[in-house]
Amino acid sequence: MTPRSYDAVVQWGRRTLPIYAAALQKLERLRPPAADADAVRSWLAADRKVALAVRDLVAAAEKRDFPSLSEAASRAQLAGSRSRSEATSLGMQVCGSLATTSDR
Repeated sequence: MTPRSYDAVVQWGRRTLPIYAAALQKLERLRPPAADADAVRSWLAADRKVALAVRDLVAAAEKRDFPSLSEAASRAQLAGSRSRSEATSLGMQVCGSLATTSDR
């Protein structure tokens, strides 16, 4: 679902960010295999950028600042794309799509 109003963006962000932040904190505590450490760091760095952009998106929506909202949305999409790419390279399922052995 894509929020279509300032209030919907704020509500979505307030529901989503705590869950996302909690999941990110748990993932950051894991110790990946040495061979995957760099890829995991890149993946989590992209996820931190997503979280920051979403926080900025919510703040812009609260102010009804469309230019800032658009900029934050673009950053969130870019970081999200990077995160999905990094996760897929690690062989993870991403957003409901199954990573097959040929994807790894």
